[in-house]
Amino acid sequence: MTDKTFFRRHRDFQERAGNIPRRLSPWAVWLYGLPAAVLLGGILHLNGIGPFQTLQETLDREAQLGERVQEVEAENLVLREQVDSLKQGEFGIEKRAREELGWSMPGEIVIHIPDKR
Repeated sequence: MTDKTFFRRHRDFQERAGNIPRRLSPWAVWLYGLPAAVLLGGILHLNGIGPFQTLQETLDREAQLGERVQEVEAENLVLREQVDSLKQGEFGIEKRAREELGWSMPGEIVIHIPDKR
């Protein structure tokens, strides 16, 4: 017996017995399916599972990375200014050696004045 024959005989039996299954209308699918989908989505969201949680985490991470990018850009600006001052020649190099390293030229006397705090 083929599958088609089986299903045809099964349908004939149901018709004779008065058990004809009804088909769901599109309105019934929307009426019951939409609230069920919303309820399932809400449960998943409250449990931290699902696309809403990952979307929020992604947005938070993007905000953190944006702040970090601004910090790095400010640091790059300072470093560019330092490179430019060193490219000025002997004066820029000498200035940095004196201010940051405390170096002096031969024969100079260096006097350190402590900060008033």
